Amino acid sequence: MNFPPEDFEQLRNLVSRLRLGEVELSIGKKSFLALEAMVEDADVVAMSNIVELSDKTQLSAASITRLAKLLGFKGYGQFQLIFKQKSKMANSFYSDGVNRLLAQKHDSVKSLMQHQGMSINQNISQTIAQLDNDHMVNATSLLAKKNRIHIFAYRHSAAIANILRYGLALLRPNVQMLVQEAHGEAIALGQLKKDDLLVVIGSSPYSNVTLKIAAIAKKQQCQILAITDSKLSPLNELATVALTIPSSTHFFTNSLVSSCFLIESLLSLTAIELGNTAVNHIKHHEQLLSQLEVSS
Repeated sequence: MNFPPEDFEQLRNLVSRLRLGEVELSIGKKSFLALEAMVEDADVVAMSNIVELSDKTQLSAASITRLAKLLGFKGYGQFQLIFKQKSKMANSFYSDGVNRLLAQKHDSVKSLMQHQGMSINQNISQTIAQLDNDHMVNATSLLAKKNRIHIFAYRHSAAIANILRYGLALLRPNVQMLVQEAHGEAIALGQLKKDDLLVVIGSSPYSNVTLKIAAIAKKQQCQILAITDSKLSPLNELATVALTIPSSTHFFTNSLVSSCFLIESLLSLTAIELGNTAVNHIKHHEQLLSQLEVSS
C-alpha cells in the first residue's frame, strides 16, 4: 500500500481496505466517515477550499489537514490534487483516448484493425482466464430466478445494457431498463422493490450516477449484479455478485467487445438454466412477431 496514494483509485482502494480492516491506520471514526464521503463525491473535494470542505464534511480544517498528513500527503493542497486529477480524468477521458489513437500512426487500415483485434483477443482471453465459476453460476441464478430485473448503465455502457435487456426479455418476463428517457432516476428508483435484481454496468472512469443508483438500490434491499472492469471497481463493494471484464483497448474508449462476449455467455447460461421455460417464452414472442407480420 502506497503512502501517499499515487492516484484516486489507490486512495479508493485504501478506503476499502481500511473498511475491511486489512490496513492498520490510526484514523478516528469521524475522520474515516469524512474520508468515505470525500471519496464518494470526489468533485466536491476537487472544487472546495479547506474551509468549504470543512463545512461540507463537518470535520474541522485542522482535522482535514491531519487526515491528509496521516495518509502521507504534505498537506491539503497535495491531498486535493488527487481529487482534481480524478475529476480531470473523467472530463478528458474520451479526448485523451483520441489523442492516443492519433499518436499510434498506423500505416494502413489493416494495421489499425490488427492492433484493435489483438487488444480485443487479449481482453477476451483474460476474461476467460480470470473467470470465477461460482460468480458466473450465481449471476446466472439471479438472472433466471429473480421476479423482477432492472438494468442500468450510463454513457457508452448503455449499449451493452440494451443487449442484455433485449436478450433476457426473450427468455423471461419482468425485465426492463431502470431509466427511460422520459423519466428521471429518482422516479425509476422509487419503482424498485425489496429483493428485485438491479444489474449495473460500468467501467473506469466510473460514473457518479451509476454509483449513486447502485448505493440507493442497495439501501432499498435490492440485490445487485455488477458487471465492471476491475476488482478495485467501487461497484464491487455494492454488489451481491460482481463480474469483472478487462476493457483496455486501442480504441478511444473502453472496449465493448469483451463486455458483449460476457453478456452473450450469461444469456446462454440463463437460457440453459431456464430450460423449457425459456423456449416457451421465446415461442410466444415468435407468435407475436408472426401476428405482426414481422420476420423473426
